[in-house]
Parts: sequence; structure tokens; C-alpha cells
Amino acid sequence: MNRYIFLFTTLLFFTTSFFSSSLFASESVEIKLPDNTSIKFQPIYLGLDGNDIFSSKRVKLGSREGSDVSYKERLSTTNLGGSFVGINKRGEKEWLYYLGKTEVSQQQWNAVMRWWQRENKLTIDPENNATLPQTEKTPAEIFTFIEALNVWILKNAKESLPRNGNAIAYVRLPTEVEWAFAARGGNEVSPSVFDRPYPYVDENESMTLAGYEWYRSTSGNKMREIGSEYIKPNPLGLYDMLGNVEELTYGVFGHDFLFARFGGLVIRGGNYSMDASDLKVSRRTEYDGYTGNGDLIRLSKVGFRLALGTLVSETGHSNEELDAGYDEYLSSDSGVSQPTASGNTSLSQQAIDDQIEHYNTERQRLVEENNTLRQQNTEMESKYTVLTGHLEQKKVDIDALSRELDTERIKNANLAKLENTSSLENKFDVLINSKDLEISRLQSEIDNLEKKVSQQTTLISNTESSRKKMLSLQQRINDAERRDSTASFEIEKNKKRIVIAEKRLLEALTRVAGYNLYSAWRNLEAIEKKRKVSDNPKIWKINKLEAENMLKEYRRYIIQIVDNTDHTLFPEVKAELVRWLKENKVSNQQIKGMDLLERHLREVREGKYLQVDELYKNLRHEPEMGV
Repeated sequence: MNRYIFLFTTLLFFTTSFFSSSLFASESVEIKLPDNTSIKFQPIYLGLDGNDIFSSKRVKLGSREGSDVSYKERLSTTNLGGSFVGINKRGEKEWLYYLGKTEVSQQQWNAVMRWWQRENKLTIDPENNATLPQTEKTPAEIFTFIEALNVWILKNAKESLPRNGNAIAYVRLPTEVEWAFAARGGNEVSPSVFDRPYPYVDENESMTLAGYEWYRSTSGNKMREIGSEYIKPNPLGLYDMLGNVEELTYGVFGHDFLFARFGGLVIRGGNYSMDASDLKVSRRTEYDGYTGNGDLIRLSKVGFRLALGTLVSETGHSNEELDAGYDEYLSSDSGVSQPTASGNTSLSQQAIDDQIEHYNTERQRLVEENNTLRQQNTEMESKYTVLTGHLEQKKVDIDALSRELDTERIKNANLAKLENTSSLENKFDVLINSKDLEISRLQSEIDNLEKKVSQQTTLISNTESSRKKMLSLQQRINDAERRDSTASFEIEKNKKRIVIAEKRLLEALTRVAGYNLYSAWRNLEAIEKKRKVSDNPKIWKINKLEAENMLKEYRRYIIQIVDNTDHTLFPEVKAELVRWLKENKVSNQQIKGMDLLERHLREVREGKYLQVDELYKNLRHEPEMGV
């Protein structure tokens, strides 16, 4: 009998040990690689209850150093969840994720890829045992390495992988949020240290980089081996998070973490050639992998580290359990979406801003073009006026000389008659000769003036051409002014369209939220009436359940209205909705509920979180709902 008890106890011990190690992971994970190499992953605990199917924590990422930081590092809020459940230091189940203890080395890369090449009958790379970080790889090559590594592990080291229920771990790049949370020290540092540019402190709790990272003055301006014995890890046991080489993450670059215009992958951290003043957790860069000619860019100072994740749908929970867990998550503090620090999260407001920015840019361009054309027009008019004045003066001069020439010709003819009638008139020869010379001079001057008139005529013709060009420029000015007017009109028209769409969305959400509130109140009234008849809770069980569900839905719609609509439109929408309710002779309590709904919206915008149990307890006694 004792023998069977012993065997049963031994079997129970091994079974408990097996399931504990399979279902709950809490220590570092080391996975064997080909050629007697290995890779280590460090657990990053999140302080979230491991009994919840879905759970996340809200974290603020980016620089805390003020509003003058680059747009790449502006403060932003997002959520972070874990992939595994582990046993923390207090013996409790807690959500966590795994991050590589070091950057991937050239030796680790070489060992995995040589195995992959042998398996697929490809050309095999030369052996490389260097422990320097692996750099100069494209994202496509890195994903090929990750694929090869996952295949190797599942074929040769599957027992090393942690699990979340039935879901087994797989290797991937860390998300940007996972990287940033770990780089700040996670839950191993105080909130004040978490908010600093880096989480390293000296004996006086002051910031220091000494002995923690490789940068220009400590690295000798060259790359160093991973996990070096000459530096210390960060508070979570991770090496080279901010120095040595920058790290590619599985994040898409945007100006904030939630509602961003996304671009390339994100590079985080600094490198060995940077000054200490440039090393900070908030540093982020957008990956650019190609030249303008289509050549690949291989970045010599960018490497990567790995993370372990799982598939959510393979944990072993039923669809009903997952749905119920997600509903519970949505009703929790962490499940309520909040606006990011970068601005208003109303999608319609963002659309308005984008269109206004586009039209304002086009309008500014048209105004500048208009001013240039006006200046050219003014210059052409000035030149035309000057040339016209010169031409009129020359005509006056020609007319005066012509009259003087005619007078001299008459005098010359009279003198010729006198010469033919008397020999005494010979004494006038000298005078006649002098007059002939004067006539020749005047004729020469007339010829010169005629040449000038011809030149002026050509100039006038050119002026006419310039005038036509001026008229063409004026036409362009008029066209530009029309385009400017059209752009202004389109701005106003699209503003109105978007406001109409926003009002429709707000009206729909408000209508549903108001009905849910009224339905909850009606069920609470029914419960109160039934209590007067009997104390048996079974009688009003259905009413209680329906009231709670209606209040949950009501809270969800209130949050949607706050997060996704323009609050300045609410008074108008409310007035129109109340008028409609009165015209259709609905219950007066449903109309009163609109005032309570408005108050709840104001309180949520001010930071108050609506609790379903408080709504349930106080709804019948709210001043707005008084009978």
C-alpha cells in the first residue's frame, strides 16, 4: 500500500512540475541554436493580473523634456499587453512578454543561416564566430533569419519554448512599444526614473550612463561585442538597449503611437559613435532601405534583437470565453481608449484639418503667383507710358522742323526770281548759297528725324506686343483669383459636408446611448415595483440583468462619443433630438435622460470614469431623472 502511495506522489509531483513549466513561464529562457550556440530571452513583467484573459496597461512613451522636442519623439499614450503568464516574485500569476537579452550577434546569425542553407541546399556562408552585433541586413533578410530560427526551434528545441495555455511561443521582432517599455526599465524602476531619458542611476539616484552603454567616448568609436562583461545591463537585465548599435523594431513609423500617418519600420536607440548627450530612450528613426536609384541601403550601425510572442487564438480558450474576456477587458480601465497627447482624436476633425491644410497651401501658392503677375503688369504699364510720351515728343519735333523747312524753301524761291530779273541781284548769291546750305542742313536733320521716327515706330510695335503680353498676364491674374475663390469655396463646402457627417454620427451614438439609459431606468423602476410585492430576487432577476447590460452599453457609447466626435456639436444635436422625441410623444423620462447624458459626457471629458455599479445604484435618484 505504501508503495502505491509513493508512486502516486511521485507521479503527481512530475505532472505538477510539467504543467507548471509548460503553462507558466517566469525565468529567463535560453534556446539552443546550431553549432553549440544559444540565444537568451529575458521576461518583462507588466504588473497585470494573469487570471484575466485580456489585460493591458496604459503607458506614456516619447520625450518628457518639453514641447521643443522633434515630432518623432513627442509624448504619446498607448497600451501594452503580454503574451505569457508567469509567476512573479510574490508567487502570483502575472502577464509578461520576452525580449532578447542582447542584440543578435554575427555568430548567432551565421549558425542559423548556415543550417538553413544546408536544409534548403543553398550556397553555405563561411563560418563566422564573431560576437559583434549583426548589422547591414535588410528587413527581408531579417525576416528570413527569423523564419529559419522558428523552424530550427520547432524541429530541435521545442521544449525550450514557453507557452500560454496551448499556445506555444514563436520568435519575432519586438514591437516599438515593447522595446520602449523595456528600455525605460519597465516595472523594475520607479515612475520618476521611468520618465527620465534613460533608467540608469548612481548611488545618489542621479542619472548616469557610466558603465551601462557603449557610446563614442566609451566604445573608442567602434562596435563592441554583445553582452560585454565591461558594461552592466539595464534594470531588466537587458544589454545595449541604448548604445552599441541601433535596433530595428516591428513597428510602423508614425508621428505618434495610435492615430499616425504610417511610413517605414521604426529604428530605436542609439549607436557606438554617438555622444552621450544623444543617447535617450525616446530616440526613434524611420527606416529607409533604398536609394533613389533602387539600390539597397545596408546600415552598418543598425542591428536588431528578438522577442517571443504567441498566437492569441490558440491559447485553448473557447470563442465564448475569449468574447467574454474581451467584453470584460473593454469595460475595464485599460480597455477604454484615450486620446493621444498629439491632439484631438476625432477622425472627422483630422479630415477637416487635412483638407484645410491642402487648400490653404494651394491658396498661398495662388496668392504668391497673383502678386508676381501684378508686379509684372505694373512694370509693363510703366514702360508703355514712357515710350508713348517719347513718341509724341518726336512727332512734335518733326512737325516744327517741317514748317521751318517750308519757310526756307519759299524764301529761296523768291531769291531765285530776284536773281533772274536783275544783274544787281548777284550780290545776293552769297546769301542764296548760305540759304542752300541751311536747307541742306535742315533736310539732313529731317532725314535723321525720320530715321528716329522709324525706330520709334518699331519700338511702338514692340510696345504693342508687350501690351498684349500684359493683357495675357492680366488674364492669368484673373484666372488665379478665380482659382483662389474656388479653393475658398471648396474649403467651406467640405467643412459643411464633414460637419454634417460628424453630426449624423453624433446623433446616432447619442440616440442609442439615450435609449440604453432609458431602458436601464425602466428596468430599475420595474424592480422597485416588484420589490413592493415580494422580496424574492428571482422575480426581478431578468430586469436586473437587462439593466446592467444596458448600462454597460450606455457607458461604452458615452466613451465613443467623447473619443470620436466633436463636443462643440453636441448642444445642437441634443436640441434637435429632444425636439424629435417630443414630436413623437416618447416617454418624458427618455427626454429627461438627455440632460443626464450631457452631464456624463462632460464628466468623462474631465477625466471621471463611469462605473456601472454606481450608475445602477444612483440612476433612479439622479436629479435629471426625477419624476
